[in-house]
Amino acid sequence: MRNTIITFLLFMIFCSVISAQTRVNWMSIEEAVKMQESSPRTILIDMYTDWCGWCKKMDMETFNNPDIANYINTNFYPVKFNAETKDTVVYRGETFINMNTGQRSSHQLAQMLMGGRMSYPTIVYIDYEFKVNPVPGFMDIRSIEPILVYFAERINKNSDYAYFLKDFRNAFEPDSTSKVDGNVNWLTLEGATELMKNKKDGKPKKMMLFVNSDFNNSSKIMLASSFRHPVISDYINSNFYPVKINYDTPDTVKFNEGIFINEQNVPGYPNQFTIALLQPDIRLPSIVFIDEEFRLIFALRGYFPPETLERYMDFISKDLYINGTDWIKFNEEFESKLE
Repeated sequence: MRNTIITFLLFMIFCSVISAQTRVNWMSIEEAVKMQESSPRTILIDMYTDWCGWCKKMDMETFNNPDIANYINTNFYPVKFNAETKDTVVYRGETFINMNTGQRSSHQLAQMLMGGRMSYPTIVYIDYEFKVNPVPGFMDIRSIEPILVYFAERINKNSDYAYFLKDFRNAFEPDSTSKVDGNVNWLTLEGATELMKNKKDGKPKKMMLFVNSDFNNSSKIMLASSFRHPVISDYINSNFYPVKINYDTPDTVKFNEGIFINEQNVPGYPNQFTIALLQPDIRLPSIVFIDEEFRLIFALRGYFPPETLERYMDFISKDLYINGTDWIKFNEEFESKLE
Protein backbone atom coordinates (compact mmCIF):
# COMPACT_ATOMS: atom_id res chain seq x y z
CA MET A 1 0.00 0.00 0.00
CA ARG A 2 2.82 2.38 0.92
CA ASN A 3 4.61 1.71 -2.37
CA THR A 4 1.37 2.34 -4.28
CA ILE A 5 0.93 5.73 -2.59
CA ILE A 6 4.54 6.70 -3.28
CA THR A 7 4.19 5.66 -6.91
CA PHE A 8 1.00 7.70 -7.23
CA LEU A 9 2.61 10.77 -5.65
CA LEU A 10 5.64 10.50 -7.93
CA PHE A 11 3.32 10.25 -10.92
CA MET A 12 1.41 13.36 -9.83
CA ILE A 13 4.66 15.29 -9.33
CA PHE A 14 5.85 14.20 -12.78
CA CYS A 15 2.57 15.32 -14.35
CA SER A 16 2.72 18.68 -12.59
CA VAL A 17 6.28 19.27 -13.79
CA ILE A 18 5.35 18.42 -17.38
CA SER A 19 2.29 20.65 -17.14
CA ALA A 20 4.34 23.54 -15.75
CA GLN A 21 6.79 23.20 -18.60
CA THR A 22 4.09 23.46 -21.25
CA ARG A 23 1.86 26.20 -19.85
CA VAL A 24 1.75 29.71 -21.21
CA ASN A 25 3.54 32.00 -18.78
CA TRP A 26 0.81 34.62 -18.48
CA MET A 27 1.75 38.00 -17.02
CA SER A 28 -0.03 41.27 -16.24
CA ILE A 29 -0.38 43.88 -18.94
CA GLU A 30 1.74 46.27 -16.88
CA GLU A 31 4.54 43.70 -16.77
CA ALA A 32 4.28 43.05 -20.50
CA VAL A 33 4.48 46.74 -21.43
CA LYS A 34 7.49 47.24 -19.19
CA MET A 35 9.28 44.24 -20.69
CA GLN A 36 8.42 45.32 -24.23
CA GLU A 37 9.98 48.72 -23.65
CA SER A 38 13.29 47.21 -22.50
CA SER A 39 13.39 44.21 -24.87
CA PRO A 40 11.07 44.54 -27.90
CA ARG A 41 8.70 41.64 -28.48
CA THR A 42 5.05 41.54 -29.54
CA ILE A 43 2.50 41.49 -26.72
CA LEU A 44 -0.23 38.84 -27.00
CA ILE A 45 -3.40 39.50 -24.95
CA ASP A 46 -6.01 36.79 -24.53
CA MET A 47 -9.25 38.71 -23.97
CA TYR A 48 -11.73 36.48 -22.16
CA THR A 49 -14.71 36.55 -19.78
CA ASP A 50 -15.71 34.18 -16.98
CA TRP A 51 -18.90 33.16 -18.82
CA CYS A 52 -17.30 32.55 -22.24
CA GLY A 53 -17.40 28.84 -23.07
CA TRP A 54 -15.26 29.19 -26.21
CA CYS A 55 -12.60 30.95 -24.11
CA LYS A 56 -12.41 27.92 -21.81
CA LYS A 57 -12.26 25.61 -24.81
CA MET A 58 -9.39 27.61 -26.27
CA ASP A 59 -7.56 27.44 -22.94
CA MET A 60 -7.92 23.66 -22.78
CA GLU A 61 -7.31 22.74 -26.42
CA THR A 62 -5.08 25.49 -27.84
CA PHE A 63 -3.09 27.28 -25.17
CA ASN A 64 -2.45 24.00 -23.33
CA ASN A 65 -0.81 22.48 -26.39
CA PRO A 66 2.91 22.24 -25.45
CA ASP A 67 4.17 23.40 -28.86
CA ILE A 68 1.82 26.39 -28.94
CA ALA A 69 2.62 27.29 -25.33
CA ASN A 70 6.36 27.06 -25.95
CA TYR A 71 6.14 29.19 -29.10
CA ILE A 72 4.11 31.86 -27.28
CA ASN A 73 6.49 31.91 -24.30
CA THR A 74 9.50 32.20 -26.60
CA ASN A 75 8.19 34.87 -28.97
CA PHE A 76 5.61 36.96 -27.11
CA TYR A 77 4.84 38.67 -23.84
CA PRO A 78 1.56 36.83 -23.12
CA VAL A 79 -1.21 38.47 -21.10
CA LYS A 80 -4.53 36.95 -19.99
CA PHE A 81 -7.01 39.78 -19.46
CA ASN A 82 -10.56 39.47 -18.11
CA ALA A 83 -12.44 41.93 -20.32
CA GLU A 84 -14.99 42.49 -17.53
CA THR A 85 -12.54 42.91 -14.65
CA LYS A 86 -13.38 45.56 -12.04
CA ASP A 87 -9.71 46.32 -11.46
CA THR A 88 -8.16 49.69 -12.24
CA VAL A 89 -5.47 49.18 -14.88
CA VAL A 90 -2.70 51.54 -15.97
CA TYR A 91 -1.68 51.09 -19.60
CA ARG A 92 1.15 53.20 -21.02
CA GLY A 93 0.60 55.95 -18.46
CA GLU A 94 -3.19 56.12 -18.85
CA THR A 95 -5.69 54.82 -16.28
CA PHE A 96 -8.60 52.59 -17.34
CA ILE A 97 -11.56 51.36 -15.25
CA ASN A 98 -14.81 49.44 -15.55
CA MET A 99 -17.71 51.88 -15.52
CA ASN A 100 -20.12 49.15 -14.31
CA THR A 101 -22.79 50.18 -16.81
CA GLY A 102 -24.54 46.79 -16.86
CA GLN A 103 -24.52 43.14 -15.84
CA ARG A 104 -21.78 42.40 -18.36
CA SER A 105 -19.98 45.69 -18.33
CA SER A 106 -16.70 45.59 -20.24
CA HIS A 107 -13.51 47.27 -19.07
CA GLN A 108 -12.43 50.50 -20.76
CA LEU A 109 -9.06 49.02 -21.72
CA ALA A 110 -10.69 46.00 -23.33
CA GLN A 111 -13.01 48.32 -25.27
CA MET A 112 -10.08 50.34 -26.56
CA LEU A 113 -7.85 47.40 -27.48
CA MET A 114 -10.70 45.50 -29.14
CA GLY A 115 -11.94 48.52 -31.06
CA GLY A 116 -15.36 48.35 -29.39
CA ARG A 117 -16.10 44.91 -30.86
CA MET A 118 -16.72 42.96 -27.69
CA SER A 119 -16.70 39.33 -28.84
CA TYR A 120 -14.89 36.57 -27.00
CA PRO A 121 -12.38 35.14 -27.23
CA THR A 122 -10.32 37.80 -28.97
CA ILE A 123 -6.54 37.82 -29.13
CA VAL A 124 -4.97 41.27 -29.31
CA TYR A 125 -1.46 41.59 -30.73
CA ILE A 126 0.46 44.77 -29.90
CA ASP A 127 3.62 45.12 -31.98
CA TYR A 128 6.90 46.96 -31.36
CA GLU A 129 5.39 50.27 -32.47
CA PHE A 130 2.35 49.75 -30.19
CA LYS A 131 0.03 49.16 -33.15
CA VAL A 132 -2.99 47.21 -31.90
CA ASN A 133 -4.23 44.24 -33.92
CA PRO A 134 -7.33 42.48 -32.49
CA VAL A 135 -8.13 39.04 -33.94
CA PRO A 136 -11.57 37.76 -32.82
CA GLY A 137 -12.85 34.22 -32.60
CA PHE A 138 -11.95 30.78 -31.31
CA MET A 139 -8.79 29.33 -32.82
CA ASP A 140 -7.67 25.74 -32.77
CA ILE A 141 -4.03 24.72 -33.15
CA ARG A 142 -4.06 24.71 -36.95
CA SER A 143 -5.66 28.13 -37.27
CA ILE A 144 -3.53 29.87 -34.63
CA GLU A 145 -0.14 28.61 -35.88
CA PRO A 146 0.17 30.90 -38.94
CA ILE A 147 -1.11 33.99 -37.18
CA LEU A 148 1.37 33.51 -34.32
CA VAL A 149 4.21 33.36 -36.85
CA TYR A 150 2.71 36.36 -38.70
CA PHE A 151 3.01 38.62 -35.66
CA ALA A 152 6.02 37.05 -33.90
CA GLU A 153 8.26 37.44 -36.95
CA ARG A 154 6.87 40.88 -37.84
CA ILE A 155 5.49 39.68 -41.17
CA ASN A 156 2.55 42.04 -40.63
CA LYS A 157 4.91 44.89 -41.56
CA ASN A 158 5.42 43.65 -45.13
CA SER A 159 2.45 41.49 -46.09
CA ASP A 160 -1.32 41.22 -45.83
CA TYR A 161 -2.36 38.17 -43.84
CA ALA A 162 -4.25 36.64 -46.79
CA TYR A 163 -1.07 36.57 -48.90
CA PHE A 164 0.97 35.21 -46.03
CA LEU A 165 -1.54 32.49 -45.12
CA LYS A 166 -1.49 31.19 -48.68
CA ASP A 167 2.31 31.01 -48.62
CA PHE A 168 2.30 29.46 -45.14
CA ARG A 169 0.02 26.67 -46.36
CA ASN A 170 2.18 26.17 -49.45
CA ALA A 171 5.26 25.82 -47.25
CA PHE A 172 3.91 23.54 -44.53
CA GLU A 173 0.85 21.92 -46.10
CA PRO A 174 1.60 21.61 -49.84
CA ASP A 175 -0.98 19.92 -52.06
CA SER A 176 -1.28 18.90 -55.68
CA THR A 177 -3.02 22.14 -56.68
CA SER A 178 -0.09 24.34 -55.63
CA LYS A 179 1.56 26.30 -58.43
CA VAL A 180 4.82 26.94 -56.57
CA ASP A 181 6.88 24.75 -58.88
CA GLY A 182 9.64 27.19 -59.88
CA ASN A 183 13.28 26.65 -59.05
CA VAL A 184 15.93 29.24 -58.24
CA ASN A 185 19.38 28.19 -59.43
CA TRP A 186 21.18 29.01 -56.19
CA LEU A 187 24.93 29.58 -56.47
CA THR A 188 27.66 29.48 -53.88
CA LEU A 189 29.03 32.85 -52.81
CA GLU A 190 32.36 31.94 -54.39
CA GLY A 191 30.70 30.89 -57.64
CA ALA A 192 28.60 34.06 -57.89
CA THR A 193 31.64 36.21 -57.10
CA GLU A 194 33.64 34.51 -59.85
CA LEU A 195 30.86 35.07 -62.39
CA MET A 196 30.60 38.75 -61.44
CA LYS A 197 34.33 39.31 -61.71
CA ASN A 198 34.79 37.54 -65.01
CA LYS A 199 31.36 38.33 -66.49
CA LYS A 200 31.39 34.87 -68.01
CA ASP A 201 27.80 34.89 -69.23
CA GLY A 202 28.24 38.13 -71.19
CA LYS A 203 25.64 40.21 -69.35
CA PRO A 204 26.53 41.98 -66.10
CA LYS A 205 24.25 40.91 -63.29
CA LYS A 206 23.75 41.95 -59.73
CA MET A 207 24.06 39.55 -56.82
CA MET A 208 21.01 38.70 -54.72
CA LEU A 209 21.90 37.32 -51.29
CA PHE A 210 19.17 35.55 -49.34
CA VAL A 211 20.22 35.62 -45.68
CA ASN A 212 18.19 32.96 -43.89
CA SER A 213 18.11 30.57 -40.97
CA ASP A 214 17.06 26.97 -40.48
CA PHE A 215 15.02 27.86 -37.38
CA ASN A 216 13.29 30.91 -38.84
CA ASN A 217 9.76 30.19 -40.12
CA SER A 218 9.73 33.17 -42.48
CA SER A 219 12.88 31.88 -44.16
CA LYS A 220 11.29 28.47 -44.72
CA ILE A 221 8.11 30.02 -46.09
CA MET A 222 9.93 32.26 -48.56
CA LEU A 223 12.06 29.37 -49.79
CA ALA A 224 9.02 27.13 -50.21
CA SER A 225 6.68 29.73 -51.66
CA SER A 226 7.98 33.13 -52.79
CA PHE A 227 11.13 31.74 -54.41
CA ARG A 228 9.23 28.76 -55.80
CA HIS A 229 6.79 30.88 -57.76
CA PRO A 230 7.72 30.27 -61.41
CA VAL A 231 7.55 33.97 -62.37
CA ILE A 232 9.78 34.95 -59.44
CA SER A 233 12.29 32.14 -59.90
CA ASP A 234 12.59 32.79 -63.65
CA TYR A 235 13.11 36.49 -63.05
CA ILE A 236 15.81 35.83 -60.45
CA ASN A 237 17.64 33.34 -62.66
CA SER A 238 17.59 35.76 -65.60
CA ASN A 239 18.57 38.96 -63.80
CA PHE A 240 20.62 38.06 -60.70
CA TYR A 241 23.28 35.79 -59.35
CA PRO A 242 21.28 34.26 -56.47
CA VAL A 243 23.11 33.14 -53.34
CA LYS A 244 21.57 31.54 -50.27
CA ILE A 245 23.58 31.97 -47.08
CA ASN A 246 22.85 30.96 -43.50
CA TYR A 247 23.15 33.96 -41.19
CA ASP A 248 24.94 32.01 -38.45
CA THR A 249 27.19 29.91 -40.67
CA PRO A 250 30.30 28.74 -38.80
CA ASP A 251 32.31 28.79 -42.02
CA THR A 252 34.85 31.47 -42.84
CA VAL A 253 33.35 33.67 -45.55
CA LYS A 254 35.51 35.37 -48.18
CA PHE A 255 33.89 38.19 -50.11
CA ASN A 256 35.44 40.97 -52.19
CA GLU A 257 38.83 40.82 -50.45
CA GLY A 258 37.20 40.66 -47.02
CA ILE A 259 37.38 37.70 -44.62
CA PHE A 260 34.54 37.10 -42.16
CA ILE A 261 34.23 34.55 -39.36
CA ASN A 262 31.73 33.52 -36.72
CA GLU A 263 33.36 34.72 -33.51
CA GLN A 264 31.25 32.51 -31.23
CA ASN A 265 30.76 29.61 -33.65
CA VAL A 266 27.49 28.60 -32.01
CA PRO A 267 23.99 28.26 -33.50
CA GLY A 268 22.08 31.52 -33.41
CA TYR A 269 25.13 33.78 -33.35
CA PRO A 270 25.51 35.78 -36.59
CA ASN A 271 28.55 35.48 -38.79
CA GLN A 272 30.53 38.72 -39.24
CA PHE A 273 29.43 38.69 -42.88
CA THR A 274 25.79 38.89 -41.83
CA ILE A 275 26.56 41.68 -39.41
CA ALA A 276 28.40 43.64 -42.11
CA LEU A 277 25.48 43.26 -44.53
CA LEU A 278 22.59 44.03 -42.18
CA GLN A 279 23.76 46.07 -39.21
CA PRO A 280 22.26 47.67 -37.23
CA ASP A 281 18.97 45.87 -38.02
CA ILE A 282 19.75 42.16 -38.34
CA ARG A 283 16.42 40.63 -39.25
CA LEU A 284 15.53 37.27 -40.76
CA PRO A 285 15.06 36.60 -43.50
CA SER A 286 16.73 39.40 -45.49
CA ILE A 287 17.42 39.87 -49.18
CA VAL A 288 20.56 41.89 -49.93
CA PHE A 289 21.24 43.26 -53.40
CA ILE A 290 24.86 43.84 -54.49
CA ASP A 291 25.65 45.75 -57.69
CA GLU A 292 28.10 44.76 -60.44
CA GLU A 293 30.94 46.57 -58.63
CA PHE A 294 30.29 44.72 -55.35
CA ARG A 295 28.61 47.70 -53.70
CA LEU A 296 25.63 47.29 -51.38
CA ILE A 297 22.45 48.54 -53.03
CA PHE A 298 19.68 47.75 -50.63
CA ALA A 299 18.49 45.21 -48.06
CA LEU A 300 14.91 43.97 -47.80
CA ARG A 301 14.37 42.88 -44.21
CA GLY A 302 11.68 40.37 -43.35
CA TYR A 303 9.30 38.11 -45.23
CA PHE A 304 8.03 39.31 -48.62
CA PRO A 305 5.31 37.62 -50.71
CA PRO A 306 5.78 37.19 -54.47
CA GLU A 307 3.48 40.14 -55.14
CA THR A 308 5.84 42.53 -53.36
CA LEU A 309 9.13 40.83 -54.18
CA GLU A 310 8.44 41.10 -57.91
CA ARG A 311 8.29 44.89 -57.71
CA TYR A 312 11.52 45.31 -55.77
CA MET A 313 13.42 42.99 -58.08
CA ASP A 314 12.23 44.85 -61.18
CA PHE A 315 13.04 48.23 -59.64
CA ILE A 316 16.59 47.15 -58.75
CA SER A 317 17.48 45.00 -61.76
CA LYS A 318 16.57 47.82 -64.16
CA ASP A 319 18.67 50.38 -62.20
CA LEU A 320 15.61 52.51 -61.53
CA TYR A 321 16.98 53.26 -58.06
CA ILE A 322 19.89 55.07 -59.77
CA ASN A 323 18.05 57.34 -62.18
CA GLY A 324 15.74 58.75 -59.54
CA THR A 325 12.52 56.96 -60.51
CA ASP A 326 9.83 57.71 -57.96
CA TRP A 327 8.92 54.54 -56.05
CA ILE A 328 5.27 55.52 -55.59
CA LYS A 329 4.80 56.31 -59.27
CA PHE A 330 6.61 53.11 -60.20
CA ASN A 331 4.17 51.08 -58.09
CA GLU A 332 1.17 52.79 -59.63
CA GLU A 333 2.33 51.99 -63.16
CA PHE A 334 3.82 48.56 -62.50
CA GLU A 335 2.29 45.69 -64.48
CA SER A 336 2.68 42.41 -62.66
CA LYS A 337 3.29 39.15 -64.48
CA LEU A 338 1.90 37.12 -61.58
CA GLU A 339 -1.47 35.47 -61.97
